[in-house]
Amino acid sequence: MHWIDWLILGAFFAFTIWDGIRQNKKTQSVEDLLLANRSMPWWAVGLSVMATQASAISFVGTTGQAYTEDMRFIHMYLAVPFAMLILAFTLLPFYNRLKIFTVYESLEKKFGLRVRLLTSFLFLLSRGLSMGLIIAAPAYVLSLILQVPLSTTILVIGLGATVYTVFGGISGVIRTDIKQMVLMMAGLAFVFGWIWHKLPSEVGLSGALHLAGALDKLNTLEFAFDPSDKYNVWSGVLGGLFLMLPYFGTDQSQAQRYLTSKSLRDAQGSLMMSALAKVPMMFVMLLLGALMYVFYVFQPPPMVFIPDCEEPPAAVTDSFTQAHTQRSLAAENYLNHPDAETRQQLVMADAQVRQLRHEEIQRVEMVSGEERNDTNYILPFFVLTQMPIGIIGIIVAAILAAALSSIDSGLNSLASSTVIDWYQRLSPGKKSDKFYLRSTQLTTVGWGLFAIATALLFGETESIVELVNKIGSYFYGAILGVFILLWVKPAKGIGAFIGLFLGMGTVFLFDNLYFHLETQAYSFFPNDTAGMNKALSYLWLNPIGAFSVVFWGTVLSLILPGKQGGK
Repeated sequence: MHWIDWLILGAFFAFTIWDGIRQNKKTQSVEDLLLANRSMPWWAVGLSVMATQASAISFVGTTGQAYTEDMRFIHMYLAVPFAMLILAFTLLPFYNRLKIFTVYESLEKKFGLRVRLLTSFLFLLSRGLSMGLIIAAPAYVLSLILQVPLSTTILVIGLGATVYTVFGGISGVIRTDIKQMVLMMAGLAFVFGWIWHKLPSEVGLSGALHLAGALDKLNTLEFAFDPSDKYNVWSGVLGGLFLMLPYFGTDQSQAQRYLTSKSLRDAQGSLMMSALAKVPMMFVMLLLGALMYVFYVFQPPPMVFIPDCEEPPAAVTDSFTQAHTQRSLAAENYLNHPDAETRQQLVMADAQVRQLRHEEIQRVEMVSGEERNDTNYILPFFVLTQMPIGIIGIIVAAILAAALSSIDSGLNSLASSTVIDWYQRLSPGKKSDKFYLRSTQLTTVGWGLFAIATALLFGETESIVELVNKIGSYFYGAILGVFILLWVKPAKGIGAFIGLFLGMGTVFLFDNLYFHLETQAYSFFPNDTAGMNKALSYLWLNPIGAFSVVFWGTVLSLILPGKQGGK
């Protein structure tokens, strides 16, 4: 990058640290640190929630997802408005009445301490694991953009977010999230406009959309029911609903923001903001990837977008260049004479380019001896090679902002659950508020160091936007099931406790259900998965986990001795 871009990036990072810690003088109690004294307006909470969701994982990964596949990833977010409406009139009023610090406190009154601690532990496990990925994924991309060691970007991102989270608390988190959200949206809008500007004048936006449609890049809604398909309307609305409900309602990293609201109405307003804005925002990110694909129909793309892989053999490069030229000519021909024949010629030319790309990625994997995936590098490559000096710094800063906005909230929530659910609840004797304030700050440092250490263990991953949701799907459904049991009258602590274990076991069982393509037979834990596909998309693990916990929790509560509160 040019020194001007470095200056912009450095200034943004320094401002973020300063902006986050300047609330330190107002942080006098653990309630200030973790809940901002319950004083946040709805719009601030709403923007903070959206900033965490519109992370570097979304900013970079979603665009690449549409480039390499299509826009069907939008299915996963179709359930967001429904989830927000349900949460606004169920869990939010419940939390508001209790005046709690963590959402897992709400479980103890009915189910007892062990259910609260087990659910909190599952949150700490799932969020702790994902924190390493949330740091590692953008750090890896930024290390290649900035041409600095991966360890450097991990340390800068991880330590920077930890510093202002420790001193600024949740108020500093929300304050910085608002500005980071504005920068992310501005960066997204500029990249969108710049691609439009860089398209050939004879193509324009309408022509680009026409080509994207012809190449099936605008595939959005799939109504065919196939439980093994990752993205269709059924998995998105039903499976996605049971992912979004626990993510926004029972994950402390999200729910903690609602607990900072001035009133129930403010908390509900923040949810409605996300309900209205989330799907359009993700649609634009996916459309950006589809337009970028059309851009590289006319501009020579690399065979593989990974910056650090070796050049392909000359013969392979020549074949790819020839195939790209044929695709460009076919695209021009289709725009001038749009009919079934010219579209078929375009599709065939595009298939040849994609096949050569696939073969090159396989060759790179064979040479390196490890799995490689360039989904996460497509947007950064475009920014570095197509954008002017100064703008590059702003867009890279937007990617950094997206990373920080997810890390800070995760660290704050991990610290709050550790101190409130575990240390304060299990510690004998009453400690001063100042003691818990310092303990929470030290715990935040500990989780920050843990996240940095685990990030250093992660290498390059598959599509990061998918991987994070896959990790969540192992835990979220079962955790949601425990909260649903709060409304099941016969449910008792013993049932909820054992039911949670059985629910997690059921998720593990069905995640290892395979379908044999030749024999059309299903089998659990096959010795050889050759010729077999997973029978269920990971999104279906969420309702399976929720329903199994509710079922076992209710049944066991009816047949096992025990009282309310798990006594």
